[in-house]
Amino acid sequence: MDKNTLALYDKDEEYVTNLMSYLVDAKSMPIEVQAFTDKQCLTGYIKENPVDILLVSEPELDNDIEESNRAEMMILAEEEGHYEVNGHKAICKYQSCENIMREVMDYYSEQPLPLHRPIDGRMTELIGIYSPVSRCFKTSFAVALGEVLSQNNKTLYVNLEEYSGFHQILGQNYMMDLSDLLFYVNQKKRNFPCKLASVVQNIGGLDFIPPVISPLDLKSVDRDIWIEFFNELLSCDYDKIIIDFGESLNAIMDIMRECSRVYVPTRNDSVSQAKVEQFEALLRIMDSEEILKKLRKLEIPSFEDVNGRLENLGDGELGRYALATYMRNEE
Repeated sequence: MDKNTLALYDKDEEYVTNLMSYLVDAKSMPIEVQAFTDKQCLTGYIKENPVDILLVSEPELDNDIEESNRAEMMILAEEEGHYEVNGHKAICKYQSCENIMREVMDYYSEQPLPLHRPIDGRMTELIGIYSPVSRCFKTSFAVALGEVLSQNNKTLYVNLEEYSGFHQILGQNYMMDLSDLLFYVNQKKRNFPCKLASVVQNIGGLDFIPPVISPLDLKSVDRDIWIEFFNELLSCDYDKIIIDFGESLNAIMDIMRECSRVYVPTRNDSVSQAKVEQFEALLRIMDSEEILKKLRKLEIPSFEDVNGRLENLGDGELGRYALATYMRNEE
């Protein structure tokens, strides 16, 4: 796969090594990173190779670099604050590598030229998890499966529930979430991989998009936007995308059709069974027999290590159960 390139330049070798190491290891980073501590090596490289983002330490910026550069330039500034240096956006170099990555990706996603290049031949697997039954370990199973699969595959988890509880469970207030990505798609902008990289978080090795806070952010999204959103996700650098379906999705049937399988957690009681039967009947009424063939009904056991938490579920009994379930369907 051809990736676009970020060139990083700072004379501080330790700083460059640490930042480059993080950027290279970041699974959500949709670009290749080249790092330099020597100006002549940098200018020689950017003259001979296409570079899309040039990240330069403020003290090292000079006319030679300005004249050699054809990329979008950002400055690693010595001071905090939102300002420009020689007309280029400045970000504080003395912050976490994660924050630097997010600022770079968020800024570049707003630029008119697309960063993303089409990925030829990539087959991303969509895995759906849906249930009309409540309290059936649906989300725990989805996260555990994602964490297990992420050990050998680049995996993204997408929660589409009206009330996911993620912010409360994880005790985090995220700067951006799924609603920001949907708004971005609706604005017809085309640097989606960069925008996604600025939004994605990680739990237990699994990339995930922070879910919406307000159910209205889901209910107001048209079917065409959902289709475009998932088309954008499929063009990104993920091997597997796990979709934790909720109820408020105008394109739920369209997306389920594209899934390799749809796990349906349920419970062993008459009411739960009746709800699943009603869902199956609806699929028949809507001439969606192809979705029926993808359904994998599960009665997930109540494991002791699942206590309303989401971190490291893949390491416990539920993770082993999820992997065995997935592998069983692969056979």
